[in-house]
Amino acid sequence: ALGLSGSGILWLNRQAMTPIEQSFKRLQQFTADASHELRSPLMAISSNAELALKYPDGMRPDDRDTFDVILNATAQMSALTADLLMLTRTDQSSRVETQTLDLTELLSHLGRLYQPTAQQQGLDFAVEIPPGLTYQGNATLLQRAITNLIQNALRYTPSPGAIALKAQTQGRQIHITVTDTGIGIAPEHLQAIFERFWRADKARKYVDGGAGLGLAITQAIIQHHGGAIAVTSQVGQGSCFTVTLPSS
Repeated sequence: ALGLSGSGILWLNRQAMTPIEQSFKRLQQFTADASHELRSPLMAISSNAELALKYPDGMRPDDRDTFDVILNATAQMSALTADLLMLTRTDQSSRVETQTLDLTELLSHLGRLYQPTAQQQGLDFAVEIPPGLTYQGNATLLQRAITNLIQNALRYTPSPGAIALKAQTQGRQIHITVTDTGIGIAPEHLQAIFERFWRADKARKYVDGGAGLGLAITQAIIQHHGGAIAVTSQVGQGSCFTVTLPSS
């Protein structure tokens, strides 16, 4: 009787979950299709607005401001659709294509890439990456994940301030940290910052029209590599994001 009861419960659970799983898959497919289809009209809008600004003869001053607004809005929408498409592809794929990476060069390159931006903002940017660091992963995805963390640090750290990108190995794990002396995150928000579209204006002032997908994308990428991401932060003192990857 207990066996039959247990089997019945499992069967009912499967029956109840099937339509939910199907709805989730349809939602994923819709998001992917919509994001893909939006790229072409957004590109057309952006191209025409840029063309109008390139030949401003006969254009009123107010018209130029209008086209600037159109370009900015189009850029934000394009970034949003790209992020949604990446998240959907990450959700739909259970595995990522990997290869042996020179992780030292990948991280050092990101440091060199963003150090000029940090200097322009009046920030110190320290990069400490050990030599000979290799990893079996996807270079494009990992670069996107760490880039999101660096851009967040730059975005939310006022001058004068400091940012640091570091990596080290501990046992069979690789730890990559991005720390800053920025505005920090309130304790009650720490559990929510990786949620999609989550934004807390009190914790982080939005200055670039982002949609709140950067950290969600970073977490999804790291988890697909079998790793994890954690954060510690104090309001007014800064944040530290730690990416842990299993050694190859």
